[in-house]
Amino acid sequence: MEKYKNAHKWLLIPLAIALIGFFPSYFSKFTSAKFGHHIHGLSALIWYAFVIYQPYLISKKSISKHKKYGLLGIFLAGMVVASGLAMIPGNISGAVAQQASGQISSIAPPFFLYGVSLFDLVAIIGFGASVIIAMIKSKQIDDHAIWMISTVFWSLMPAFARMALIPMFMLNQVTHFANLAMITTPPILLAIIIVMIKLKKAHIALIAAGIVNLLSFAIIPLGKADWWVEFTKQFFVY
Repeated sequence: MEKYKNAHKWLLIPLAIALIGFFPSYFSKFTSAKFGHHIHGLSALIWYAFVIYQPYLISKKSISKHKKYGLLGIFLAGMVVASGLAMIPGNISGAVAQQASGQISSIAPPFFLYGVSLFDLVAIIGFGASVIIAMIKSKQIDDHAIWMISTVFWSLMPAFARMALIPMFMLNQVTHFANLAMITTPPILLAIIIVMIKLKKAHIALIAAGIVNLLSFAIIPLGKADWWVEFTKQFFVY
């Protein structure tokens, strides 16, 4: 348990990335955002805070509170998963609408929305599975803690890519999210490796999260593949 006493401090970093990354597209437009975006955005943000607060309670030896709030975490994780899955059909519909109107976004063009759907689907399922496994292993401290920490890495790329877009805007070098996803994946993989080195354990939860982040490199080829585009339209929309 001692090895996780500073986990809450390190987990402030992905929370800061999420807050900064989603500020331009969500928090700055909070009052005009759709209800579904609120459910997903706020539940994900609260989850980040939850993953910080739980190890903080452990560091203060508040075991009873940790267990009590852990039950709330199951409900919160369910909201993150359900709202995340609900976002995918909207992205595919947005891609179809762009192509129909001829008004193609330079930041989130159709090929990105089609291609990122695989990453989103696998990452959301992986996030949910990690929470379930963490709960099952609640009495095995190392496994429980690492599975919970891994949830941050399943969901970090979308926030990190958005944060990377901010300096791009400032430099007037705007690029699409597919490129930003690939640019931000190596630092995420490096962070996972550092965590494994610190823990002295190549845990399956962290390895799985790292492998799924590699799907960012499949976004462009998938998004431009006719068979995948048709599959996403049939599977997610129609």
